[in-house]
Amino acid sequence: MKKKVCLLLALTFVTASFFACSGTPETTSESLTDPVTTEEVTTVEITTEEITTEEVTTEEETEPEETIPEFIVVEDEEATLTLPRTFGSHMVLQRDAEIRVFGKSNRDGAVIRGTFKEQTAYALVKNGEFTLKFAPEPASAEQAELTVEDDKGNSVKFEDVLVGDVWLISGQSNANISLLEIGGGLKRFPTFDENENMRIFMQRPDYYLDNPKLVKDPCDDFPDPNVRWKKPDKAASLEFSALGFFFGRRMSSDLGIPVGVINIAANGAQIQELMTKAAAKRVKLTTSYKVKPGGFFNGMVHPFVGISFKGMVFFQGESEGGMDSTAKKYDEYLKEYVADMKNQFGFDFAFYAIQLSSYSKASQAGFGRVNYVRFGQYQAMADMGSENLLPSYDLRSPDNYFDYMHSPKKEETADRVADLVLAKEYGIGDKNDFLAPMPEKITLSEDKTTVTVKFKNVRDGLVSKSGTESVNGFYVGTEKKLKAAEAEIVSKDTVLVHVPADAETEKIAYAFDVVINEQNTQLYNSGNMPALAFWQDL
Repeated sequence: MKKKVCLLLALTFVTASFFACSGTPETTSESLTDPVTTEEVTTVEITTEEITTEEVTTEEETEPEETIPEFIVVEDEEATLTLPRTFGSHMVLQRDAEIRVFGKSNRDGAVIRGTFKEQTAYALVKNGEFTLKFAPEPASAEQAELTVEDDKGNSVKFEDVLVGDVWLISGQSNANISLLEIGGGLKRFPTFDENENMRIFMQRPDYYLDNPKLVKDPCDDFPDPNVRWKKPDKAASLEFSALGFFFGRRMSSDLGIPVGVINIAANGAQIQELMTKAAAKRVKLTTSYKVKPGGFFNGMVHPFVGISFKGMVFFQGESEGGMDSTAKKYDEYLKEYVADMKNQFGFDFAFYAIQLSSYSKASQAGFGRVNYVRFGQYQAMADMGSENLLPSYDLRSPDNYFDYMHSPKKEETADRVADLVLAKEYGIGDKNDFLAPMPEKITLSEDKTTVTVKFKNVRDGLVSKSGTESVNGFYVGTEKKLKAAEAEIVSKDTVLVHVPADAETEKIAYAFDVVINEQNTQLYNSGNMPALAFWQDL
């Protein structure tokens, strides 16, 4: 005899819809990056302090509490319980943040129970979906179990679940390229230990390039059946992002806690393929050449929407460096990308960008405008009030290395990012030791014959690779015609640039060359950190 139970359910929350690549409307928001207008002035003040926003408290409507029925298992052989591969054995959950575990069931009204460590959470299935919410947990290397079960007799268990910090690695091939692919260029090949406190989640774009229809709409699970969380044994590590591997290992080692690294980068990806289709449309990027706008986001990122993580490392822009039309608008694109990601995930997170590397002369046929992308990266980060931009042009491929596009110096690049992240996010070290020199004040003389550039982040002082006070790398002129200018270091933090006799004085630029070396770009600080590539109006 069937037992009928009348339940009064009063909902207190609405579970976000994350499940099914079925054209679910994307979250949209107004762009946070209105065009910036600049008046003509002779002195440019450049602010790169982090923007902080005051908390705004609003009185929320009080909703009645939800009543969860008693968890009593009644076998139902046709009931289903599924979780996306976002979750799995060997995963790392973000510490000190609410833990959300979401999934699907074909039985609306079913009770879902989750257990993790000492916690038990319940949820009801509504419209085929559910979200379990666990209270924040501190970092722990204890190999715990996470169990999710329904009252229909189904259960899913994940083992070796750690709690620590989770970081995303995003961008294109220089973020995505694996340890195996750069192995021949490494100074020393790493050893591997699957028991270290790092876990990795690797994705490759090839599956979506072969099956573009699968990423037409936002996906709630990864269409690629091969992706999952893994321990960093030799086989998994060799296939993983080299940048992500070295960054994660360094962070885990220095912090002494578990670190999860998730790769969401894709070879050759244009930025509109990594953001949502709606965001791409806002910056008038309606076409692309790998997958459709939003494609990589739909397949590689959307299944993670709902989790918590600490921050993102971003290395992208070569694909915009082939034409003026995209290279010179990169600042707009990058600001929209960051705003879109924070809007999609629903919280603020630490964002660190790597300014594009230098490439050989052979690169100019394919992306000979990467210098403008570097300028755009600088301007976007400055507009966002962020100083979290690190140069990599000095970490280019060696002249005798077979691959000019993908430098094997990923450990050096990862260490450079990790140094700054550890200082800024964790208080390990002084951030001023790891920030790149960037202009703080630029002044054009009244007679327009010299430009004085005062820098910040100089440590013990600016130095030139020339071995003297003379420094190459500065240009003065117009956007269409910049001319190389003589310059010299005149004090600990100041460079005096001499305007060429026949040059207009609309802009000043540094590190303008596509192919950068120590002969044409020479300004560093005493810690051997190269100055960021930039241009500014005069």
